[in-house]
Amino acid sequence: MTASTDTTTTKRRGGFASKLALLITLVLVAALVIFVLQNTVHTTINFLGWNFDLGQGVSLLGAAVVGAVITLTATAALKVRRAVR
Repeated sequence: MTASTDTTTTKRRGGFASKLALLITLVLVAALVIFVLQNTVHTTINFLGWNFDLGQGVSLLGAAVVGAVITLTATAALKVRRAVR
């Protein structure tokens, strides 16, 4: 008995699109790191009785992350609501 080998190759979809998305992501991450490194002036953040002494770049990055989480949560809630209907 001989083992049969399958010589057909399957082409994966999205090869170019995934490489392009990875390249764009790397460029944005590099720009983000440069932004944070260039905005190192420390500032005091007061929020609900808490006081933070952070760099401006770090505080703006944190605000952007919080905004992204809020947006993703609201979008997910809307998708669930539409799926239930």
